[in-house]
Amino acid sequence: MHNTITKSDFLKYLQCPAYFWFWKKKPEVLTNMELNEFDKELVKNGQEVERWARKLFPSGVLVESRQSQAVVDTKQFLDEGKRVVFQATFETEGLYVMVDVLEWDKENQYWIINEVKGSTMKEKKKNEHLYDAAFQRIVLEKAGFSVGKVNLIELNKDFVKHGKISPVELLQVADITEEAKELESEILLMIDDMKRLLSKEREPVPCDCIYESRSNHCPAFNYLYPEIPDYSVHDIVRIGSSKKKLEALVEGDYCLIEDVPEDFKLSKYQRNHVDVTQTKIPIIKTTEIKSELEKLEYPLYFLDYETFPTAIPIYDGCKPYQQVPFQYSLHIQKEPYSELEHYEFIEIDEKSHPMKALALSLMERMGREGSVIVWNKKFEGKCHEDIAELIPEYVEVFHNYNRRLFDLMEIFSKNLYTHHDFRGSYSIKKILPVLVPELSYKDLNVSDGSMAMNAWKTMMFETEEQKEKDQIKNDLLKYCELDTLAMVRIFEALEKL
Repeated sequence: MHNTITKSDFLKYLQCPAYFWFWKKKPEVLTNMELNEFDKELVKNGQEVERWARKLFPSGVLVESRQSQAVVDTKQFLDEGKRVVFQATFETEGLYVMVDVLEWDKENQYWIINEVKGSTMKEKKKNEHLYDAAFQRIVLEKAGFSVGKVNLIELNKDFVKHGKISPVELLQVADITEEAKELESEILLMIDDMKRLLSKEREPVPCDCIYESRSNHCPAFNYLYPEIPDYSVHDIVRIGSSKKKLEALVEGDYCLIEDVPEDFKLSKYQRNHVDVTQTKIPIIKTTEIKSELEKLEYPLYFLDYETFPTAIPIYDGCKPYQQVPFQYSLHIQKEPYSELEHYEFIEIDEKSHPMKALALSLMERMGREGSVIVWNKKFEGKCHEDIAELIPEYVEVFHNYNRRLFDLMEIFSKNLYTHHDFRGSYSIKKILPVLVPELSYKDLNVSDGSMAMNAWKTMMFETEEQKEKDQIKNDLLKYCELDTLAMVRIFEALEKL
């Protein structure tokens, strides 16, 4: 399908027209095409949501083939009078789409496109979703089908699992027909431009990603801009929200952070990032750091959770994509310079609700007084709120934990301590090598939250081998323990300032 434009191709064009050309003509130069653990799980979640959406249409038939055969099979189903077709596939005028759920409206005598997404109605409808569905509508109209309605099917953000799941309650359907129609003229121009690009053998000129922050660079960026190093002005903290500043830097031929002029207007945090990168002299506001640490009350509880979110809730009392804590690590220091105590918990019983067992275990270790030290209190605080909601009799206990939270990350996110080797990041994995170089995540089998999430999923639901289960459990315990030990050692390093 080298010269056919698919829906997936169109979405790549939306990201960057040059990326689209290289994807079709020279894919070997693209980088960052491997999905990470988190993105792989998102794909699986999307597929699961689609399977649930099909339950809304019990008479539907599934096109199981792909590419040109899928077009043939779709036509056969429609010729046979099938009126709900999953993965209905069409090709016309060099365009190719697969419709998640194609539905015939007998009363109005038109077809309905139902686009299924693994997102929730809590999220603002993403432009990509609208363009995606609108592109499908255009292709079907070109193929001779009258499309009277376009729906977006997503997860209901307010759904809470209690026993057997009803797809009608789990999912919500939004009519996006008018939004799709409004995009028609714009997308038709894009289709013409995609066909024009495909007709050219010459590589496109460098793309506009040069004016985007690092996280928004397309996979063709490194090939098109080999002179841009892997750490540049595109990595300045929050530069993605300051596009005019980034554009001015690029147009001024300031590539390296070291090149940024002293009088170039930046935000306070951006200027701090640039200054420490240029001078290699850390910014350490000792007085302010000590003032923050003086707010702590002993005993100190260094706490970290590992969580498992799923699109379709597994456990009663949970919502779509709710972060379900299945593990904690807790280091306790009862008084200054006293010996550390370490406690931990991990759910290994697939029949148990991990949040309930975790809550009981944690309450045995946590007292009602003393600071609860975390790294990103928004995350841990939300875990406590969810546990309180799930188990109302513990509401005051977990609200008490939240009132005592101290976010160690804020020492760094507020730029009280800024170092050039942080590279503008507040991640504990960037801070730790600078302040506590003897500790490292590098040799762990599980070394980040996404890996922990997927490892626990494998241990609980995907393997029967006890040896493998034991190994995963051990790996998870080591990882989570290092998270809280890292906080302890960073805290100790700050105390010595």
